[in-house]
Amino acid sequence: MLIKELNAIRKDWTFEKIKIGLVYPNTYRVAMTSLGVQLLYFLFNSWENFICERIFKPLNPNIPPYSLENQKKLSDFDILAISCQFEHDYIQTMNLLYKANFEPDVRKRKEEDPLVIIGGPSVTANPAPVLFLPDVFFLGDLEPISDKLRSALERKSKKERIESLVSIPGIMGYNYHYNEEGNWIGEKVESVKIKDLSNSFYPIKQIIPEDVKGTKNEPIFGKAFYLETDRGCSERCMFCFVGHCRFPRAGRNYENLTKIIDKASEVNVFDKVVIYGSAIAQSGKLSKLVEYIVSKGYEVSCSSFRADYITEELLKALKNGKQRTLALAPETGDEHLRLALNKRMSNESIFSSLKLAWDLGFRKLKLYMIYGFPCETEETKEVSVNFIKSIREKFFTTGKISISMNQLITKAHTPFQFTKMLDIRESKETQKWFKKSLYQIKNIDLSLYEPEWAVIQRILSLRDHNYFPALLQIGKMRNTIGNWKKILKNENKQLSDEATWNYSINDTLPWDNITHILGKENLIQSYRKYREQMEC
Repeated sequence: MLIKELNAIRKDWTFEKIKIGLVYPNTYRVAMTSLGVQLLYFLFNSWENFICERIFKPLNPNIPPYSLENQKKLSDFDILAISCQFEHDYIQTMNLLYKANFEPDVRKRKEEDPLVIIGGPSVTANPAPVLFLPDVFFLGDLEPISDKLRSALERKSKKERIESLVSIPGIMGYNYHYNEEGNWIGEKVESVKIKDLSNSFYPIKQIIPEDVKGTKNEPIFGKAFYLETDRGCSERCMFCFVGHCRFPRAGRNYENLTKIIDKASEVNVFDKVVIYGSAIAQSGKLSKLVEYIVSKGYEVSCSSFRADYITEELLKALKNGKQRTLALAPETGDEHLRLALNKRMSNESIFSSLKLAWDLGFRKLKLYMIYGFPCETEETKEVSVNFIKSIREKFFTTGKISISMNQLITKAHTPFQFTKMLDIRESKETQKWFKKSLYQIKNIDLSLYEPEWAVIQRILSLRDHNYFPALLQIGKMRNTIGNWKKILKNENKQLSDEATWNYSINDTLPWDNITHILGKENLIQSYRKYREQMEC
């Protein structure tokens, strides 16, 4: 795959340089929409004695993976740095390794094989399902320990590198923290949390592909520059692992952000600035930032906002930046449930924001909704539908309302790690009910996540190392619901049972040896408070 790219780095492949293969287990289109790929690529290549090349999933399934810069095999690298942003990346990673004839089980690899490091949000929450995939896991934010990481990787042998790595905060390794049976044998590992984004490394130069518009390789946002305004969140919504694993929010100051834009415009060619962050409006300076970006001649794209942070100035700035869709995440139309979820937004604040958006000319609305919360009643569904009806009748009287309606997926390191999910049958019945009810409202576009995939995601989020053999088998096959059912059945397990078990607050959890700022006792207290508020 030869793609013309601005700012790609191709270093001479010389013996003395340490070679890192940066693996993102998805296609070029998806991978090059990831800010993490850009950040790691330019950070690793800023190290003079290192070469970093990207390895993605080829569009042709019959082609083994290779690096984009010099078309090298996985075995040609000294280190494979694998980024797992989501749980399903585990299976994609295994499939990629199998196609490269690379052993995915660390217990069976040889000394001469590349050192494998896996990091990303999903493993930061719970690496246990893929415990035997890497030599070491990295948990949390990389920037605070990047100098120590570089020094460790400069060691001569793989063994020496691993010995040095496992002494670094946030790194846990096979044979040092856990053994071949999966038993914990080391000290607890604390996830690394960045405190100062403004003074941390940022990729001013970014790889921007050219001549790919309309092709399968075009990044999702097109010719764009990615700007991270903040990381983490301080809201602590009950279902969200970002608000718990990445607590508290860390933000870049306005001066730093404008400097990044100024410098980026000198070394990149782009049409749009995509603003990344899980709590982008919380700084109170987003409207000012968007106005600045627009003044430089760029379009703007932002993710969903909390309604209580939306202002007239922000909406005007977004409209000038040619953002036409307003995205909100009310989660539910039931105000009492929403407040119990720690999503502190009243219906009145949501409706006020929608009226303001409509008056300013927004005609496309995206709503993110969730069903199946603990102690949720049948009445809750009716309330949510009436909530959407009110939006259509009173605030967005024309134009399309797109609704993403997904069931709750319980995640590690959240208060809901102790609760069950809806079983597959009940979830399908709920989806059928929402379809019938919502399609009676004019010009509604409803997207639903298959309940089987929601349960599979739960397995990958909450289960332990005993599921690793099943994941290995699925990694050899196509990642389909049918194959999941088949492999689980061979392991004397049923996919239909995976939604309805739960951990007790007194259980030892697979991730108990991984610590975050918000500890287990804090999550237990939050869960108990939720149940009290919901009277269940």
